[in-house]
Amino acid sequence: MKNFVLYNFLFVFLSVFIYGQEDKKIVAKIEKEAIEKQLKIKALVNNNTSTYQELNYLLISIKKGAGGNLSNNKQSGKFSINPNESKSLSEMSVNLEKGDALKAFLYIRDEETQKLIAKDSLEINQDFFKKTVSIIEKEEAFELSGLTIDDTKSKVGKDFYDLFYIQYNQIPDKSNSAITITELPARGTSGQINIQIDDKVIYSFMTNPSEDYLKEQLDFTLRYIKDFNSRKNLIKNEFIY
Repeated sequence: MKNFVLYNFLFVFLSVFIYGQEDKKIVAKIEKEAIEKQLKIKALVNNNTSTYQELNYLLISIKKGAGGNLSNNKQSGKFSINPNESKSLSEMSVNLEKGDALKAFLYIRDEETQKLIAKDSLEINQDFFKKTVSIIEKEEAFELSGLTIDDTKSKVGKDFYDLFYIQYNQIPDKSNSAITITELPARGTSGQINIQIDDKVIYSFMTNPSEDYLKEQLDFTLRYIKDFNSRKNLIKNEFIY
């Protein structure tokens, strides 16, 4: 009986331990270093598995100046990492004055499936994002509202992103989350365009150089974004008492 209890205890302990290890296979980390008015942001990744990995990363920084001006910087790329290896992916320097606020996001995805497997974030003076910029400005300050990320590969993908960017920025009610337009290779000469919000693919279509086709897909894209945001707000409101 004692042995049975001991075996059960060891089984549960090892299960929890292994699960914890599995949950931390790939670890993304943002480090910062302040040198006078310059903030250096460094993107790191740790591979805690016993296998070779082919991944890609996206590092974004969003700065809000004391006067309300917004600027962002993006770095991305593919990389490989050996078992139990730590790697520096990218560095960027941001001029940060007193009263400035900054947010940085690091995303690590599987190169083949594009599945998000690790992420990290950094916030400097987050409260400044929530304060109004001026008496005239009534909306809350910028989070990820209106941020679009171009991760297309071909001219057709770039053409669609440009159409989307122009049209989307004319919409008054934008998503509070970043919208990423990605492009994946497909069979033949075609590719697949994915529209992602909150790491979810909400709409996909195959590429075609026809301008009429791209405009049609743009209409579908904007409709799916609107529907997604409506459902998201509905669910959010259900938890407000």
